[in-house]
Order: sequence, then structure tokens, then C-alpha cells
Amino acid sequence: MTPRGSVSQLLVSVWNRPWVRLVTYLLLVALALWLARKIASVIVTGLVAFALAYLFNPALVWLERRRVPRALGVLLLVLVLGVLAALLVWAGAAQLGSLLADLPRFVKQLGDLGGDLLERLRGVPGLQDAPERLNAAIGEQVQALSQNALPTLQRLLSSGGSLLGGASLVLGWLGQAAFVVTLALYFMLDYPRLGPSVLRLFPSAWQGAVRRLSGDVADSFGGYARGQLLIGLAAGLLVTLSLLLIGIPNALGLGLLLAALNIVPYIGLVIAAVPALLLAIPGGALKIVLVLAVYFVTNQIVGNVLSPYVLGRTSNLSPAAVLLALLVGLTLGGLVGGLLAVPTATLLKHWTEHYWLTSRLHGRGDAGG
Repeated sequence: MTPRGSVSQLLVSVWNRPWVRLVTYLLLVALALWLARKIASVIVTGLVAFALAYLFNPALVWLERRRVPRALGVLLLVLVLGVLAALLVWAGAAQLGSLLADLPRFVKQLGDLGGDLLERLRGVPGLQDAPERLNAAIGEQVQALSQNALPTLQRLLSSGGSLLGGASLVLGWLGQAAFVVTLALYFMLDYPRLGPSVLRLFPSAWQGAVRRLSGDVADSFGGYARGQLLIGLAAGLLVTLSLLLIGIPNALGLGLLLAALNIVPYIGLVIAAVPALLLAIPGGALKIVLVLAVYFVTNQIVGNVLSPYVLGRTSNLSPAAVLLALLVGLTLGGLVGGLLAVPTATLLKHWTEHYWLTSRLHGRGDAGG
């Protein structure tokens, strides 16, 4: 039987060989990647829940400073957000039902508007029979829409959801959202203990660096998230008031829709404009033009003025840097790149100022110059 000391010495001797450590680390990395791929949905769910907890933690801290216990603060936050979510769902459901009921009529009215325009252009060579062709095509589309809209909607609602094994895709997404919210609530309650608990998992020599780096990432992405929340609320309020002045029905629901979709740079506003344009069709060409003008002006204000200013304040970047970061992100990574552009630029700026500009290597460069 081999003595315990001999076994320990043998293990130390083997571990001291560089190729053994290299192979071990590579195997651990491969195992971590394989495991992350297997539980990718769980990781994403946890990250989204933690992001929600981090986003609303300043509000809970503000309440704690006014002697409101964290548990009571979480309850108040849930009540406020629940009312807002119920309002959004109610407005969205009413808007969706109205659109589905009136869609054939909207398509017909849109065809009439186009027909009136083509009637005025009948004298142009090649467009003499354009109104008749357009009316025939519109009639076919309206008939097909009336016959197929309900079966299509039923097929969509009956498709299976994969996440929680529910009976439909809608129920699956609702179940996922409920689970994320529940997990976020537990994160909010335990938030003051989460950081120290995770930090203790790292070696003592690493904990200082890990604390600083995680704080940098949290500040960068948290400032961006809060800035986007403010921008979305401002854009939704602007569109709501403008549509009320024009006389578009369900202006509050359209404003809430824009506030929710505004997180997607530029494209979210375009998507949110589609139901508003459909609701403007019964009012004629003038109302359609006014709605287009509202969303165009809102896009210019939000994209070129409000976003650079607010994100510049919350992310500590100049407005020009915000616009350039968005342009680079959209060019390199599309929508995902646009979402990550500003917080990534903020993080790089922070690291440059705190680690590179204060480093000895940078000081030597200045001295050598």
C-alpha cells in the first residue's frame, strides 16, 4: 500500500508539469463550453432575471434609505409594475382585436385611396386600366383575408411551445415570462448578498480584480438600460400626445407599444408605426400623412437628439460617441450589435481611463514621447 505522503508528492510532481496543467485546463474549458451549450436556455433565463433585478435595485435602495424594508419595497415595485403591465396588455389586446376585426375594411379603404390616386393619373400612358386591375387585386386579397385570417390565427395559437412543454406557443412564452419575473423577485430580495456570495467562489488573490471588473460591467450595462427606459417612456409619451391631437384611436396603446419596442434601435419605431398607419386609413390620405409625419419626427428626435443626450448622460459618453458607437454596432453586428454598442463603448472607455491611462506602460510612453 502506497503511503499517503508518497501519493501527494506524486500528484504535486505531476501537476508541476506544464503540459499536464495545459491539458487539464483545456479539458475544463471544453467541459464548461459543452455544459453551457446544454443549459443555454437556463443561463439566458438567469441572466435576464438578474438584469431585471439590477435594473430596479436603485429604486429599492432609494426606498431603503427612506426606511422602507426591502421586502416591502419589492412588493410595492411589483404592484406598480403589475398595474403598468396590465395596462399594456389591455391596450395591446384591444388594439389587436380592433385591427383583426377591421383589417379587411382597412385593406379595402387603402385600395380606394390608391384607386383615387390612379384615377387622377389615368391620362398617363400605360396607366389607363390601372384602377380596374388594382380593384380586382384588392377584391381578391380581401376575400382571401376574410377566409384565411381566422384559420391562420387558430394555427398560430395551437402551435406547441417548447420551453415549458405547454399546449401552445403563447402559453409557453407566458410561462417563461412568469418564471423570469419570479426569479427576478428572488434576486431583488437577495441582491445585497448575491455579490459577496459569488465573489467568495474565486481565489482570494483574484477577488479584488473580479470585484472591480464586475462593477465596471454592471455600471456600463446598467446605465445603458436605465437610459433606454427613460428614452422609451419619453418616445411613448410624445407619440401618445401627438396621436391624440390627430385623432387616432387607441393612442395610449400605440404609445405603450412604441415605448416597449424602442429598445431595438431605429427598427423598433418603424414596427410600432404599422398599426398606427392602419388605424389612420379610415381618416383618409391626410391622416395617413400626419401619422407618417408624427413617427418620422419622433424618429428624428429620439434617434438624433434624445438618445445621444440621455445615453451620453447615463453612460458618460459624448452624444457624438453614442451615435458613432451605434453606427459601428449596427454595421458589425446588426440588431444585436446595435443593442450592445453603447454599453460596450462605455465599458471600453472606462477600462481605458482607469487601467491604461493610469498604467506605468502608458506613463513610459508619454515620457518617451
